[in-house]
Amino acid sequence: MSAREILKDCKDRLEERDPLLKAFVATSWKRAEKKARSLDEKRARGEELPPMAGVPVAIKDNIARLQDTLTCCSRFLQGFYPGYSATVVEKLEKAGALIIGRTNMDEMAMGSTTEKSAYFPTRNPHDLGKVPGGSSGGSAAAVGGGIVPLALGSETGGSIRQPASFCGVYGLRATYGRISRFGLVAYASSLDQIGPLAGDLQDLWLVLSQISGRDSRDSTTFDSEDLKRSGDNFDPRGLRIAIPREYLEQVEDEEVLERMIEVVRDLEQVGVIVEEVSFTSPGRALAVYSVIAPAEASSNLARFDGIRFGPAPEAEQDWEAFITKSRDEGFGKEVKNRIFLGTVVLSSPYRKEFFDRALVAREEIREELHELFKRFDLVLSPATPTPAFSLGAGMEESLEKFMSDILAIPGSLAGLPAISIPMGLNRNGLPLGLQLMGPPRSEPFLLEFSELVKRESGYGAEVKLEIDREAGK
Repeated sequence: MSAREILKDCKDRLEERDPLLKAFVATSWKRAEKKARSLDEKRARGEELPPMAGVPVAIKDNIARLQDTLTCCSRFLQGFYPGYSATVVEKLEKAGALIIGRTNMDEMAMGSTTEKSAYFPTRNPHDLGKVPGGSSGGSAAAVGGGIVPLALGSETGGSIRQPASFCGVYGLRATYGRISRFGLVAYASSLDQIGPLAGDLQDLWLVLSQISGRDSRDSTTFDSEDLKRSGDNFDPRGLRIAIPREYLEQVEDEEVLERMIEVVRDLEQVGVIVEEVSFTSPGRALAVYSVIAPAEASSNLARFDGIRFGPAPEAEQDWEAFITKSRDEGFGKEVKNRIFLGTVVLSSPYRKEFFDRALVAREEIREELHELFKRFDLVLSPATPTPAFSLGAGMEESLEKFMSDILAIPGSLAGLPAISIPMGLNRNGLPLGLQLMGPPRSEPFLLEFSELVKRESGYGAEVKLEIDREAGK
């Protein structure tokens, strides 16, 4: 197929499915068609094509792209155009990818359901009455709904792995610093990472190899070694896998545990050694995260003041009233709550009691994980405590939403690589996810072990190629 034929097929699928899924907030067909035409002309001349030539990719609406709107799905940034592209976007375009549009997200990446978007909620492709997860729910739904094979999301606590699990696809959080954050609108800078979601592990290998590496515009990045497979030399016998019992205590759904146990037995059959261990409670990690992330957010979002960015209220003379009204009109309730919480924990009466103690506890969690990886090759657990929950759930379920990232947060605090891989569907047809976490810079091993899990368990990505239009009504 030509690049233009691939793009047309992608456009047809988006026009058919996205009215129900609501995964996209903007599309870029003219730019993608121009790029596809250029690639086809190169191919016709017999020139060498770049490694991702003609591959349709979607990007989350908090990743900058020159000449595209960037809104973070917030009223505050309606109509804003960045003056540059994110490093990952530059690398994707150089690799020949066709960036077809921007995906829906929780406003400013603050949420776990993609219901907090200023536009509309996104729906889970496996059940249109369920959430796709968040905050990268639009990217996960676009891949899980078969619109694109690849999408970029971003993660602070678990915003790639959790929606990947809910939508039955693969989602990877790389080691902190492997992928440049330049051009990503910051939520919590010490935690944020861009990462890929895909329907196939080969695609994760491909996109990770293209977007990794040092960037002079992001001082936290490091030189990325070649992501090479060991191929037939990969021997699972004797590999040691840890399962923290404290993680399992957070899992409420019996099918999630049953499916994980099935996968563990399959791994033991090929010589993998699996051992249950004790680890810091994920509840403690969640408490630490709930202090650090809002604190950094309150600092990062201070720039949104109606002067440099955002709506400028009319007839406001006093600068404090001007900024207050601008933020009140521009931000949604969830963003306001987190900024308020972050401002409180950074204020002089509470900083030592909350923020400083959270930083110490974060370092303890990081050290405990590093000690664990001296004895084990990987940590294994469910990706989420439950499958996807219902759209529009009331306040009685708000804690369930908040806890849905709890198994992902310890690795995020430590800056470690982790992946959510599919474990098939439950009895109600909803995807279940398995999480694998490795030591720093262990992405090649993590991906190869994921291939082993897929091969031995028989579970792969559950991409939904048909959407029930009647259910959508």
